[in-house]
This record gives sequence, C-alpha cells and structure tokens, in this order.
Amino acid sequence: MTSELAFESELIEHLCHIGGTKQWQYEPGIKNTDQLWANFKHILEQNNPHLSQPLSALEFAQVKAEITKLKTPYEAGRFIYGLNGVTQVEVNLDNGEHVYLTVFDQDEVGAGNTRYQIVNQIERPAVLAGRHDRRFDTTLLINGLPIIQIEEKKAAHDAREALNQMQQYIDEQQYTGIFATLQILIGMTPNNIRYMANTPADKFNTAFAFQWQREADSTNVRDWREFANLMLSIPMAHQMATNYIILDGTRNKQAIKVMRPYQVYATRNIIRKLRGFQFGLDPQEAGYIWHTTGSGKTISSFKAAWLASRLPNVDKVVFMVDRVALTNQTAANYAAYDPGTNDMNKDGVVSDTANISVLRKKLREPGGIIVTSIQKLDRLTQRASFKAPDKHIVFIVDEAHRSTAGEMLQRIKKAFPKSAWFGYTGTPSFDGITTEQLFGKPLHIYTIREAIADRNVLGFKVDFDTTLSDKALKDQYLPEFYRASHPDWTAADIRNKINGMTAEDMDDAVLPSVYDMNAQHVELVVKNIFEKWRNRSDDYRYAALLTTHVGGGKASTPMAMMYYREFKKQNVSQKHPLKVAITFSQSTNNQDEQLAANRSLREAIEDYNQLFNEHFDDTTVKEYTENVVSRLNRTIDDGNYLDLVIVIDQLLTGFDAPQLNTLYVDRTLQGANLIQAYSRTNRIENMTHKPYGRIVNYRWPVHSKQLMNDALQVYANRGSANLQLDLVGDGDEPGVLAPDFEDLIKNARGVVNDLRNTTRNFTDLPASESKQEDMYNLLKRYNGLINQLKQDQHYDYDHPETLLNQIGLTSDQEQVLTGSLANDLKERIAQRRGVDFSDLTLEMQHVEEVQVNYDYLDELIAQLANQVHTGDHDAADATVAEVNKAADQLEDRKYAKQVKQTASDIRSGETTAGSYPMQANQSRALVAGNAQRTRRRAISQFRTKWGLLDINVEAMDAMLSRHAKNADDLDIDNTLTNLINKGQAHYRDDAADEQVQALTKIKYRAEVREAIKRFADSLIDNY
Repeated sequence: MTSELAFESELIEHLCHIGGTKQWQYEPGIKNTDQLWANFKHILEQNNPHLSQPLSALEFAQVKAEITKLKTPYEAGRFIYGLNGVTQVEVNLDNGEHVYLTVFDQDEVGAGNTRYQIVNQIERPAVLAGRHDRRFDTTLLINGLPIIQIEEKKAAHDAREALNQMQQYIDEQQYTGIFATLQILIGMTPNNIRYMANTPADKFNTAFAFQWQREADSTNVRDWREFANLMLSIPMAHQMATNYIILDGTRNKQAIKVMRPYQVYATRNIIRKLRGFQFGLDPQEAGYIWHTTGSGKTISSFKAAWLASRLPNVDKVVFMVDRVALTNQTAANYAAYDPGTNDMNKDGVVSDTANISVLRKKLREPGGIIVTSIQKLDRLTQRASFKAPDKHIVFIVDEAHRSTAGEMLQRIKKAFPKSAWFGYTGTPSFDGITTEQLFGKPLHIYTIREAIADRNVLGFKVDFDTTLSDKALKDQYLPEFYRASHPDWTAADIRNKINGMTAEDMDDAVLPSVYDMNAQHVELVVKNIFEKWRNRSDDYRYAALLTTHVGGGKASTPMAMMYYREFKKQNVSQKHPLKVAITFSQSTNNQDEQLAANRSLREAIEDYNQLFNEHFDDTTVKEYTENVVSRLNRTIDDGNYLDLVIVIDQLLTGFDAPQLNTLYVDRTLQGANLIQAYSRTNRIENMTHKPYGRIVNYRWPVHSKQLMNDALQVYANRGSANLQLDLVGDGDEPGVLAPDFEDLIKNARGVVNDLRNTTRNFTDLPASESKQEDMYNLLKRYNGLINQLKQDQHYDYDHPETLLNQIGLTSDQEQVLTGSLANDLKERIAQRRGVDFSDLTLEMQHVEEVQVNYDYLDELIAQLANQVHTGDHDAADATVAEVNKAADQLEDRKYAKQVKQTASDIRSGETTAGSYPMQANQSRALVAGNAQRTRRRAISQFRTKWGLLDINVEAMDAMLSRHAKNADDLDIDNTLTNLINKGQAHYRDDAADEQVQALTKIKYRAEVREAIKRFADSLIDNY
C-alpha cells in the first residue's frame, strides 16, 4: 500500500502535468506561513506593475489585514469575487500615494497573470492555546492565496476521514490568516474522493460532500487521477472555486456552496450553447435542463443566468416564473446569490419587477438579470405601445413543465424575436405540447432515481392510510352502497358481490363524499396526525405540510378551513400543541364562495397574529403568506417556527424547506403534480434524522398508489426524454418507492431461494457464464428488495435477524452472499465485459450492517503470519477464511484484493514477516510491501510474455505509475513508442508466448500497444 506521503507526491506530480501539459507549479521551498505570505507578496507585486518598488512591511501589512479579517468562508468568497469580478486591496503607500492593488481578475481564469501553485506539508502552529500544531497535506494556491485544500489518506481509509480531519482544523481556527481564503475542501484516497465547500465547524456536514461524476451517465469517478483530470485541471479548478461557487447571502444562513457535477455540466452546456448562438437566426428553442425536483435547480439556473449575463453577445437575461407568488421568492434567492450585492442583498445585478412599468424600464436598461412572471411579461407585450428592445435577450424559464405551454409563452416569444429560451424543470412534459417542443432538446438530464442514488435528494417513505377501515368498508359502507344502488338485491347478493371484489374494485366504489367535506373523516385524519406526530417528525424536529382538494369543480377552501378548525379544536387537549397555519389566495372572483373564503382567511390571519405577535390584515395577505413561508422554512429571524401549514395548491411547487420532512395528502395527485408535491419533503438536511421524505395519503389508497407508480415510471427514467423510445419499466431495477411490506417479503424470499439454488446453498458461483449473468440480475433484484424493506415502517433496526429469518437467510449466509460471492461475481463479469469493476452498478445491501474494522484485519494478518511460522496449519486455514470474509466486506476493492493476496502468500510461505512474533501494527506495511512485489512480478510477467526484455525498466515503471485510468497519457514523452520499438526488434526471440512470437511486426506493434493500455488500467485496479 502506498504511504500517504508517497501518494501525496504522486498527486503533486500528476497535477503539474495533467494531460501532458504544464499545469500547476510545485513550490517545494514553501513550508510555513511566513513563506506563504512572502510568496503572495511577490506575486501581488508582479501582477501590479504600476508599483515603482516592492511593498514595504508597513504597506504589505495593510494587505495582510484585509485578508486576515475574513472571518467566514462567505466573507472570503465575497473577497475573491471582488467588485465586478475584480478583487482589489486599497493601500496607502509610504510616499503618501493611494493605490488599488489587484489580487484576482475573473476575466483571467486560466490565462493572463494568474499564477497556479502547489504547496505541501505547510507547518501551522496552534492558533488556540492548548491545541496541537498542525501540518497540512496539499494546498492549491491561486495568485498566492490558498483556495483548495486536499487531505490525503491511504487506500484503507474513507475520504470522509480526511474531511473530518479538516473539520478539526476549522474548529481549531487553523483556516484563518492567509488560509482564510480557502473555498473548497477535498478528502482523497486513491479510490475514494469527496469534495465540499469550506464551512464553519458548527455547519460542517459530510452529507454535502460530493463525488465527481462523468457527464454522460452520472456515474461516480473513483480513481484519483481521473478526478484530478476532470476537476483539478486548469482552468477547471479555478472555475470550480469561482464560477461554480455560490455565495449564498441568505440572512442568518450566509454560506458558500460548491456546485455538484450535474449542476456544473448543465450550466456549462447552457453557456457553451450561448457562445455560438446567433440571435434572430437560430431557433429560439435553445434547450432545457431536466434536473429532478430538489436537486438544486435554483442554484443551477442562477449560475447560468449570471454567467450568461457576462457574455459579450448577451445584452439581458430574464428569469421567468409562472406564478406571481414565486417572483419574490426567486428574486430574493437570486439577490442572495448575487456576489455584487451589499450586506442587505441590494444593489446587485438582479432586479425584481414590482409592476409592468418597472419591467418595461428594466428591459431597456443595459445588462443585468430581471426576475419576473410570465403574467407580467404577457401583459406588457400585449400593450399597443410595446416595442421589443433591440437587444439579445436570454430567457430562462423556471418550472418549464407548467403553464408555459399556454398561449402566453407563444406571444412572448413572438414579441422578442432576438431571444434564446432555456427551460428548467424537474418534471418535463412528454404528452400533448411537450417540453422539447417548447424549449428544444434536453441539454442535461438528472433524474430522481439518480439523485436518490447519489443522496442529493432523499427517497420517499409513502404510507397509504385511510379513515375507512377494511372492516368498515366491507361491513358497513359497501352493503349500504349496494342497497341504495340496487334495491332489488338480497343480502346474499350483496355479500357475494363484496366477496368477489378486488381491492381496486372496493377503492373505486368509495364515493368522493366519503372524504370531501366529511367532518368525521377530517377528525380522524387530524387525530392520526397528532398520534403519530412524534414519530414522523423525529421527536418534533421537523415540520409538515397538509394539502387537501375537493373534486367536481367545487371550492376547496371550505375543506381546508375544516382542517384548520379541527386542528384548533384538538390542539386544546394536546400535551404538545402544534403551531398550525393555513394559506390560500384571497378570493376576487365574485363567485358565491368569495365572502366566506375571505372571512375564513381573515380568521386564520387573526389567529396567526395572536400566535406570533404579527399585524397582518386584508391589505397585507401577500406579506402574511411570505411570513408563513419564512416560519415554515425557518429563515425568519425570531426563531419562532411553524409545525404544520395547510395548503390547497400553494407551496406544492418551487418551495424549498430542508426542515420539512412530511407531506399529508388528502386529495388526488398524479403525474408531474405528484412528483412536485412529494418532492417538497426530500431535501437533504441530516441523513441520520431525516433519511427520507415521508408521504401519508388518506384517501383511495389503491388508486393513489397506482397514480404514484405511474408518475415515477416516467420521472425516474432518463429515457423519457427521448420521444422515440417506449417507456418500459425494468423489474430488476430498484424503484424509488417500496411496495407493501408483505409483498416485499414474499418477493425477497423467492429471490433468496433462487440465489440459494444458483450458488449451491451459498457456497460457490455457478460455472456457466449465462448462469453467472442470471445471478448478477438476481443480486440486483435482491438489492432493490432489501433496500425497500429496510425503509418500511415494519422493519425493526434493533432486530435485523427477524427480517433475515423472514426471507430465509442466516447471518453467515448473508455475509457470504453479499461479500465474497458478490465480489467474485462482479470481478468475473467485469473481466468478461471488459469494464472496470467499479463501473458495475451492483452495490450490495446488507440487512445486518457490516462495519469493517481495519484494526481487526491488521490483527488477523499478524495472527496468520504467526500461525504459519509456528506450524499451526489448521488454525492458519481458519484465519485465512476469516481474513477473506472480512476483506469481502470492504468497499475499497483494491485494498481488499491486496489483503486477500497477502493472506494467500503468507499461507503458502511466499511472504513472511520481518520478525516474529509479528505485531498487528506491522500488517499494513506487510500488505503494502506484498502488493508492490506482486505488482513487480506482474510487470515482469507482462514483459516476458511480450518480449520486452531489453527495454528501459525504470522508464516503463514510471510510465505505468503516472497513468490515470482510461487516459491517453502513456506516450506523453514517447515512452510507449520507445518501448514498442525496442520490443519489435527482438520479440520473436524473447517473447514467451508463442502467439506473440507468430505476430507480424505491424500486428505486434498494434497489439502490444493495446495490451499495455489494458495492463496499465489493470495495475490501477489492483495496486
């Protein structure tokens, strides 16, 4: 195993020559803070040639003071952005002259005077008394200031360990002084890399540490070289720390956010599209982004809008929402993200439009981003006096699946002929007028299934409750229903009819009147919510929404108010009363229900005023709604929050509240509306306390479940974006939602029995390739079923053995199945398919969670060596089996292979300890040494096979060592060509393989080149 220092050296070397070009410059002479300041001073002076002489100590102290006073990563991010992308520091020179010194210029990313440097092993004395001195691993400097910090760990560790180490540094105030400018933190092992934004210690959460992904299919990048190539190359690393950093100035929640890979790709694709866009000539429909609801479209769309506004061929950007009510929220979010705003989020490039006149004025002003509604734009364009400004305008449309399909959008497009249109949606339309027809081809896709798999949003735990019990339905409701509709039927006829009904039939027989405006139904729903509140809210930690809607074209406000009043009634007797509010639109339709609706809203507002000491009335309903939202999403200053808000349609789209985890549904939802509503609950907040978004349905359970499954079949499948493909569900793929617990148990038991037969009672892999493929598919089904079972409310985490018994497995059988058998199968299939082990999507789920203790493995290796040394062969065989069993549970497959190979070599006597009795703390060095010997042996065997005996062995080893998997980097300095030339001269005499000897020289050159590429990749997989 490579030591951390050796790994660090490899990383630095690779960063200096990514892709064979000069990239970062390593500065080995910088090892402490003073040297860092001196380096920064030198670069600052070079980049400001108007200085007549170097800065004096007094002059430079002013610069240091500006940086040292940065107390948070957010303040540092504002400093790095500067004013209009230029960071300057004001300095009074000793001669009385007043100058501005440029530190960063965003227009010179990857070019101009920008300097990119690497330093490592920086010594940092303790900042707080009684704390340890520290030494940082690898720091990436831009113009002399630390911007990206990397902490490396060996292969036997998790990248989160490195991040947690940096959290310790943050808590010790180590990221202060010149390190105050850090923006991105990276935890790195050879096969596991995660990155996150710098953050205060109390907000540190590795749930927001992301893996990089490949653009084509959103699969994770695990190899450190590939990660470095994709994210840490120049200018990408600089862009990640500037263009793809969000400065979130939300009051009381100021922070920096680093964009996730899919957000970067979407933003980059829009900007690429715009760079070559010919306004007025190209079709207006420039493309759309399908990113699942909850995956951060506001951040992505803001960055796209902000970067687009800075393009030379773009005069104005308009961000358009489809509801006036969303304008303020979006404008507030955008203003908070605007790096040019002041501390009150004012005076930036983002502007709201209070009315149509303001909108017209803003459209004619140069530059900037306008946030407005489709309604305002439509009314403006229909004015007889309207004339579109002669500008290149980019329209970015939020929630592009909704009312944008109407006539308003078409009128607006026609009114702005020199425009480009982009849509953002989590639920594109594939029927009728499609999203593609309105906006063009998808520019990037990221579905709910991918987001849940990445833990960028949560999955859903959906319950289908009903206030009409099965007994009441069969014994009371249905008999009465059929007596009324078929008076000629006898009691026996009715009973026979009911006995022959399916669950779907019974569901269909329940009339809307059972639910709509039924006081008893409402009472039972509210009672259930109170009874289960502590469980569903995680002991009052999270808030909830309740949505209700009456069918048949009737007003829903009375039903919503029935709920509101029932909560008030039951709250009186509660030990822990809930803070409940309701929000709906003020009625101005002059219909029969207008007076009652507005009186009801006034009643709710008056209660709210009393509960929260507010002063809203009929004239401030808009402000009341905004206040309700701020108490539900917990952005209000006073810390007095709501527990539950009752809505009809408001807040079911475009509303973001990580502290909300439950949606109570007393209505029918379907399609895009269902996905949008459910997704209010699935924002990441704390994976321990909020593992999923909870949905509780209270009417027509069978019908509601079918509508949910139908919606998910569309919006969990990226193939839905291709209108030429039929949407066919794959029964082997895990769904987003779990079926009933009993059905899952039955299905899982069947899969386990099939696996038992396929593996001869969990002892061996099947021999034939077709049976191995069948087993692979069975394991995928097994994974999906176990994952869903563990999310069901019937699963008991304290007694996992109960579930194992139910599905027919013992604890030992489960470990073998999900460990050694699964890993051996993946290796065989990966080899046969010619793909990387990590490219296979099979990641085993465990009922009994396995926590592999690396120290325990170390003890086993030492124990094995000592048993072999003393001749205790039976015990040694048992230890080998235990080592293999433990290694098979490791996520790091490379280290697992090395451990198992070491155990095998110890048992055979090929590998021995340096001294006996061997100690556990010597095991990892033994594994690392054995891996290197095995690697050298593999290289020697390869050379012998291909007749590469007269080559420069050191050059070949250096070539293989610097290789990044799947990269075309072996012949950067002609090493590969030289090796092939040497081999070609003598392969017929030197090659040990007769088939190689028989090759013509032309075929030899081609085949040995491909063989070396495959061999180089295999070394990365194994060593």
